[in-house]
Amino acid sequence: MKITFTIVVNVLFFTILIFGLALSGLNLPTAAAQEVHAASLALQTTSTPLPQDASVIGSTDGILVMGIVIVLSATLPLLFG
Repeated sequence: MKITFTIVVNVLFFTILIFGLALSGLNLPTAAAQEVHAASLALQTTSTPLPQDASVIGSTDGILVMGIVIVLSATLPLLFG
């Protein structure tokens, strides 16, 4: 009887929680609903400058070597241990 009561209370709690969270997103303030075109005034009119290419060839070699060392240090003891 106690288990059934606990299950019923949990189901009711989560049902109320889900409906409460779902209905709270449907209530929009009237100021946000009236100003539909207000966001278009804040658009950027100048173009964004292109970023300079700062990559260096071979800059990921250290990361690759470190990854191989980590993988080998984790798998070799499992294979030969």
